[in-house]
Amino acid sequence: MKKHQPAHALIASLALACGLHASAAPDQIVYNATIYTANDALPTAEAIAIEDDRIVGIGDLITIQALADEETRMIDLEGRTVLPGLIDAHGHMKGLGDLQVGTLDLSGTTSYEEVIERVRQQAAELPEGTWILGRGWDHESWPSRKLPDHEMLSDIVPDHPVWLIRVDGHAGLANEAAMQAAGVDEHTQNPDGGEVIRAEGDRPTGVFIDNAESYIERAVPPEARGQTRDQLIAAQQMCIEAGLTGVHDMGVPPAQVELYRQLDEERVLKLRIYAVLPGNFAVRYFDQNDILITDRVTARATKLYMDGAMGSRGAWMIEPYTDRPTDDEGNPYTGLTVSEPEFIDFVARHGTERGYQVCVHAIGDRANRRVLDAFEQAGASDARHRVEHAQLLHPDDIARFASLGVIPSMQPTHCTSDMRWVADRVGDQRAQGAYAWRSLIETGVPIAGGSDFPVESHNPFLGFYAAVTRQNHEGQPEGGWQPDQRMTRDEALKSFTIWAAYAAFEEDQKGTLELGKLADFIVIDRDVMTCEPSEILNTRVLSTVIGGEWVFVAEE
Repeated sequence: MKKHQPAHALIASLALACGLHASAAPDQIVYNATIYTANDALPTAEAIAIEDDRIVGIGDLITIQALADEETRMIDLEGRTVLPGLIDAHGHMKGLGDLQVGTLDLSGTTSYEEVIERVRQQAAELPEGTWILGRGWDHESWPSRKLPDHEMLSDIVPDHPVWLIRVDGHAGLANEAAMQAAGVDEHTQNPDGGEVIRAEGDRPTGVFIDNAESYIERAVPPEARGQTRDQLIAAQQMCIEAGLTGVHDMGVPPAQVELYRQLDEERVLKLRIYAVLPGNFAVRYFDQNDILITDRVTARATKLYMDGAMGSRGAWMIEPYTDRPTDDEGNPYTGLTVSEPEFIDFVARHGTERGYQVCVHAIGDRANRRVLDAFEQAGASDARHRVEHAQLLHPDDIARFASLGVIPSMQPTHCTSDMRWVADRVGDQRAQGAYAWRSLIETGVPIAGGSDFPVESHNPFLGFYAAVTRQNHEGQPEGGWQPDQRMTRDEALKSFTIWAAYAAFEEDQKGTLELGKLADFIVIDRDVMTCEPSEILNTRVLSTVIGGEWVFVAEE
């Protein structure tokens, strides 16, 4: 009579099909959940087995439970939904944290008067002469939709230098005291790649665009900017509570890379950080340092800027802006180049040769074309160079991303924030190339999803919602703005998981829930893959797990 196979032998025979290791019992098993893996070979599962920081089993409940022994922690998720840990492929950790520990948050203000009132309230609590820094105003949300003039701000807050960054980071407003501290007056010239907005008689209005922001930035004393360590820790807590397990942190100087390493050594760093150095540091840094890859910190990329932002009309266009066809001298106005294109060419070649990734901010159609040209000249289609934002594309350039192996790193909430005025900037025809997710995906290119926080909210479910609806939070416009460019929910999930991991050369370690990968996942209170689209906005993160460690558990 044939003997029955022992349980462990049966499990071993099912390992390939179900995804598990059959050696030692796991530390913990999570079960009774709807588990979305982002892995096409096994799209959903019933349970996950974890040993140390890795997934050692994933599949049906009976098979995974059979791995347990008396010391395995069994975690009943009571029917909740599990997703792979979400990765924001474009954020600014220091900027996000600074809004918690120093900088005045102006997001959500709906008028210039409201901005000034918030500044006045802070000024009343500070010694005279103290700098006031703020961020988040958006004149497109004001009744006038006009860029501000400093005079009202200077009249109400005359005794404190004030510097307020626009929501996109590509424009700032200074009051009279700040301009005096910076030595700016009617004789100040526009820098290359920047503009001082002026009124009659060349009087500065206080608005500085792109590279002109440096006039005020360099006058801000270091003590006004707060402590980077405090900012990063505050930002980390916000991210893990929002369901992020990884962030591609853009514009991280070498000193901050070292701070991340220190926080990792102290076991304070829980997030997985892909640190992207500013372009002006890249060549020297990577000539002097090897690529850094640790469990929590990677430094193998740089970020440069080709142009500014569309909201402040600094994006570089092929044709003039529809709502500003000429500049103050009557010449065709097509935006700004904030870096010399030849410098982009040089760094692209250097990165390709030295093996680090080059990420370039490009928003206007001409900026995107010029960056793709630089990557084409640099060669190496396996370098995974990236265009950050890729917001407005000429139809002729869409297929070039896939053919060149270039990754578009895009932020869905930019679409739903900007759709109100995109056609005003470039006209209806060119607007068809704005946030062209479907057109890009159909060429076979992965889109790395992010938010550009603190420009937008760090909440990834707002980006997920924007990706699948192309609507604002009120469900407008009906049917979505240019709805043919929407992502499916499966694509949106991949954009914030495996495609973002691929954009950091990390697809073998994270981005999907499968055997051998890092145990990075989140537990949420609803099934975002099937619920009504509007319900996605209300998603609550119940737990965030990074490397098997439950780094956040929401209070009941």
